[in-house]
Amino acid sequence: MNTTTRRITAATVGIAAVVGIGLIGTGVANAGTLPVTRPGEPTIAMTITNHTDKPEHLIGSTAGQSGQWVNAPQRVLYPGASETITAVAPFSNYLTANAQYKIGAFGPTANYEVENMKGNVNTAMSGIWGPHSQQYWMNNTISSHYPNVDVGFDQW
Repeated sequence: MNTTTRRITAATVGIAAVVGIGLIGTGVANAGTLPVTRPGEPTIAMTITNHTDKPEHLIGSTAGQSGQWVNAPQRVLYPGASETITAVAPFSNYLTANAQYKIGAFGPTANYEVENMKGNVNTAMSGIWGPHSQQYWMNNTISSHYPNVDVGFDQW
């Protein structure tokens, strides 16, 4: 292998590494990186993954009385897809974010909700209810706490 070939190969590998690292970080958000008006304001980043074979259709969402969406829920979350919903609460000390999806055309409702306040971060109102709800289940993981909450939801 001559010097020119080695340089071209090294450059190609370097470019591929940079592109790969960039793709890994694409779409990844966490509550600690969201815009805040003043330090300590609550933020929520919740990643929802649809593991079912049916699309989920948005039927309602809110960032609560004190919050606002940075990245609102998608209208449809297709099978195998994930989305990261993000919200902030300027000039507040609490934030509740909620997204409700209908699973398929006639299925149950999946409710994804995070409450973020000092001393109480929870997903207690999250769950699946309605017709055929026993066919589905939801798991969540809270990976960071007040003021910057990150939650992952997996729904099967």
